[in-house]
Amino acid sequence: MSGIGVSGAAREPSPHDVPAPLVTLGSRADTPSPAVDDRLSRATALLRQHTDAGWKAIEDNVVARALTMFRPSAPVRGRHDIGDFFLAADVIVSRLRRRIDQVPAAAAQKIACTTGDRDELNLVTIQLIAAYGAPLLDVAGHVHAAAMDVLDDLLGALAPAADKVRTHVHIGDVSNDPLIIA
Repeated sequence: MSGIGVSGAAREPSPHDVPAPLVTLGSRADTPSPAVDDRLSRATALLRQHTDAGWKAIEDNVVARALTMFRPSAPVRGRHDIGDFFLAADVIVSRLRRRIDQVPAAAAQKIACTTGDRDELNLVTIQLIAAYGAPLLDVAGHVHAAAMDVLDDLLGALAPAADKVRTHVHIGDVSNDPLIIA
């Protein structure tokens, strides 16, 4: 008989098992094989390609994509003939954006809705891109009127009066690009 014993069936590996070092036959146990050395060199080279400069180049894209990921929308209370209902703030923002983009010399850049403790709308903030040379006060007036029309349509009797909704129009950019401004 040889000095190697076999005891029963093969057992499943345990999480406490420590993997044996990768060595080739005839090599010393403390010296990795050339295959392991080659894999380590390739992995090191690949990791070194991901530098901070590379991250800076893609950082804006990563952040922008993260912002477009699903996130729950705040409820906004409305009222019709049957009673109260809730509408997602994202729906209101989407409808406001479509309507504001129809206003001449204006395009919506960012829109935010703020509600009170009863989920009733009390503030709309609209950030615009305005056409170069457009009279900004007129553009802001048209945007405010368009926003009030959309809010009346969507929220019914709970749509706040024009003096209760403080629609802040912030001109964040000016452009003469017809692809941005209709």
